[in-house]
Amino acid sequence: MQSLSDLVKQRFERIIVENEMLRAGFAALPYIVLRDTKLSTGARLAYAILLMYAWQEGSCFPGQVRMANDMGTSERHLRRFLQELRDRGYISWRRTNTTNEYRILDVKTKLKREKSRP
Repeated sequence: MQSLSDLVKQRFERIIVENEMLRAGFAALPYIVLRDTKLSTGARLAYAILLMYAWQEGSCFPGQVRMANDMGTSERHLRRFLQELRDRGYISWRRTNTTNEYRILDVKTKLKREKSRP
């Protein structure tokens, strides 16, 4: 016989996704990035691509060729989009021996600054 706790978990910890497209995965884009009109559409998409890679396994090492292919753009455009994100304080990166290590930065301080502006 199942315990009450197990029955509650079965009832409330179950989410059934019927839409096959959603089961394949999706990226949730923070509103602050989505609404940042100083970012190009390409930069916003590049942010979503970085999130997609990061959430696949907690961390990963996508190359710029792969990211550009996933976005349907050139490496040159991708680098420009990544620079926009860095300039606006959303990401940072450092070069390693094989590929760049990207960091998706905590935007709490950015949110506070945005709210305090008149």
